[in-house]
Amino acid sequence: MAIKKILEAPYLCKKELLALVGAAAPSRLATPYGDENFEIWTMSVLVTFPDFKRADLFFELHTEGYWGHKDVTERLKKIKQPIYMQEKQAEFPNSIRYPIEIIKQYRRYHTSSVSFMLALAYHSFLTTGNPKHVALFGLVMACDEEYGEQRPCCEYWLGVMEGAGIDIEIAPGSAILASPGLYGYETYNPIIYDINQRIDGINIGLKQSENELEKWKEQKARQEGGLAENQYWKNRFTKGAFY
Repeated sequence: MAIKKILEAPYLCKKELLALVGAAAPSRLATPYGDENFEIWTMSVLVTFPDFKRADLFFELHTEGYWGHKDVTERLKKIKQPIYMQEKQAEFPNSIRYPIEIIKQYRRYHTSSVSFMLALAYHSFLTTGNPKHVALFGLVMACDEEYGEQRPCCEYWLGVMEGAGIDIEIAPGSAILASPGLYGYETYNPIIYDINQRIDGINIGLKQSENELEKWKEQKARQEGGLAENQYWKNRFTKGAFY
């Protein structure tokens, strides 16, 4: 993933330690707000949380269809730190244009604001040497859209960053870069094999039952059709249509 062209971003990480903060509890509550060695990047929605204390850089990368809503606009106007947006907006004095041309030089794979934050941190490391350590708080990605689309992309960028030499820290409770065990090396209980055999047998039985049900449904449909036809002719004869 070599840089094709060095471009300047208006804001890059200034410290060796960087915390990326999302909205999910409880790991969000472990954000190192009190540690000035950490630079903090987060999304604009965090300013609405009562436990939020500080951030050095905000991201609001949605279109105007989102940030144009009154409540979002009001919170953006209150932010005094730089805010990366798709374009600089005059109504938000601290907004700056996200350097998409820079990020597109790497892999064009992004499914959330978090992945854009990670990619920018990666670019910052390549060009300035910072951050050397990236910690994620309030980012769980364990279900629904986050699990299916956002988490794989986030894990991809974390792998790229770790491969480049950045130390990665994930707050406890997150599904990111986590698995229930080390495949093939877990302690294996022979009873599990027997249970799996029984489960497989039951599934086969269920499939056979479903097939039988389909056959009975087809037979029922034919019988209902025959019944309807006979009812039709019965009604015709009852009304004397053929006398």
